[in-house]
Amino acid sequence: MVVSAYTDQRFRGYSLSDGRPVAILDLSYDASNGIYAAASGLVVGARDDGLKGLGVTLNGGYAKAIRPSLTLDIGAVHSRYSRYSGFIGSDSYTEVYAGLSSKYVGARLSVSPNYIGAAHWTAHGEINGHVDVTRSLLVDGSLGILAPVGRRGYQNGAHPQWDARIGLSQRLGPVMLHAAVTARGRSPASYTYRSHGRAALVLGISRAL
Repeated sequence: MVVSAYTDQRFRGYSLSDGRPVAILDLSYDASNGIYAAASGLVVGARDDGLKGLGVTLNGGYAKAIRPSLTLDIGAVHSRYSRYSGFIGSDSYTEVYAGLSSKYVGARLSVSPNYIGAAHWTAHGEINGHVDVTRSLLVDGSLGILAPVGRRGYQNGAHPQWDARIGLSQRLGPVMLHAAVTARGRSPASYTYRSHGRAALVLGISRAL
């Protein structure tokens, strides 16, 4: 179990919390046979209503080492958000994914039939990596691209869009301090919610319980 607080909740460069701070409770389970499951609950500091439920995310999958330094990961994730999110009204999405990861670098492909309310299929490809600079300092980052799948997506005006993130995590005793810069491309057509700045600095703190 991990509890966290962040100045904003960004997903692939977009604010899911309408630019407001969030608190998150993460629960996870990893079985010895490679099956895993996780659930997250989010609370947001709403602009006029105080603390309100922002959303929930459910994730499950299977990870298997196919070589000593290479792991295959497949699974699915479903998220649902309330009207206090950055969306126009409440919304949800489901993705299935497959990925490969080594000690420092990984890649993942995710496919969704209803990406955050979009009326078309999407695919998101991502490369990510991390480096332990010291025993208590971690640097991580990712670079991805979201693209509509099939003619219908392009008829709706959706176009491929890149997203990027680079972050630092510093352990101080029982807590972790986080800082990350996120950015995205210009095209918002695959998203149905209010837009915020294309680049943002997000600060956070987390603790395992």
